[in-house]
Formats: sequence, structure tokens, C-alpha cells
Amino acid sequence: MGSVDALAKIRSISAIAACHGPKADYETRIISDRRGNLSFQQFFSDHKNIAGILNGRGWQLGDDGRYEWIDASETSILRGHEFQMMAIDLRKRFQDFKTVGNAEFEGQPAIQVSMTDELEHPAGAYFSMSSHLLLGLTVTNARSGGPSLLKIRFDSWELIGGVNVVSHVTILAGSQTWIFDFTSLKLNAASEKAFQIPDGPAKLSE
Repeated sequence: MGSVDALAKIRSISAIAACHGPKADYETRIISDRRGNLSFQQFFSDHKNIAGILNGRGWQLGDDGRYEWIDASETSILRGHEFQMMAIDLRKRFQDFKTVGNAEFEGQPAIQVSMTDELEHPAGAYFSMSSHLLLGLTVTNARSGGPSLLKIRFDSWELIGGVNVVSHVTILAGSQTWIFDFTSLKLNAASEKAFQIPDGPAKLSE
């Protein structure tokens, strides 16, 4: 992954991905910091999703320009897009780590670690036996009505500032696939302003 010193110097990660989903192509912009703050933006041909996490609380922007707070499940889904920060420090999202032992992930030999997410749902991490990098994750879908288990595959990495940063991710959910091809990855480029909620009155939903 990188040296202890190089990893400790990472304060934020800014990422832009060209994405391909079951229904459309789109762009995703993710900015994460070590304190847990997140800026999340997705741009489709006919709409955009603007959301984030500030001081531990999730929010999203409505079509009318007003923000509203979102519940723990929706906040967890936002957090699940922090691929780069998760790979660098799984402890930011998961806990209760236990080494399971030898396993296979997408046809590759791996060491499996069981854990739970912020909603206390079961999850798993799979580390390459050769490179020791994270091959991928299995996580519980926080939304009902879809496949209960999601598989997140870390396909490739880019060395930046002495740290291996995830550069291509595939999400597998039943028969559906989402691809995140990161075209821009920057370390420590984010300002405090990136995480602020856009100006506008809040909706009264909690």
C-alpha cells in the first residue's frame, strides 16, 4: 500500500471517475478527508446528485436547491463510495476485524478478514497473497429491495506520492454491474470549503 509515513501524510483524497452503470454513463466526483467528511457529486445527462457527510451527518441537495438531512442507511451508501479512503484505512468505516484465513476472491487467492460496517452489518475484506493489496470487499446492501450482498472489486491501482491508490473499481450487485474508472486522483488537494453544505434553507425532514 505504502510506507507508514506516506500513509500518515494523507489528509484528503480527491477523485473523479468516468462511470458506466446498468442504465447510463455518468461522472462521479468524490472528496474524502481523514476526519470523515465527504463531498459526493454525480452528473448524469438529465440530472445530478449532490450530497455529502459533514461532521458525521449525511445530507443531500434537492432539485429545489435546498438541502435535507439523510438517515443512517443513506449516509452509509454515500460512505460506501469512498473507495480510495476505505482501501487506505478500513478502520474508518469498519470494525470487529477477525482473520478468517485463506480464501478466493474473483478467482484470485486471498486472505479473508471478516468485519462489520457502521450499521453493524456483516462485511468482508480480501487481500492479495502476492501484492498484499486489497482485492475487494463484500458488503451488505443498506437499501432493501435489491441484492442483499454487494461485491466491490478493486481492479487496478496507481502509485501517487509513494502510496498505492485505487484507480479502477467494479461493483457487482446480482446481475448488475457498475464501473468506476478514475481519471483524476489527487492527494491533499481539498480545502475545507469542499465539504461545506451549499447555501440554502434546509428542509424540515430528519
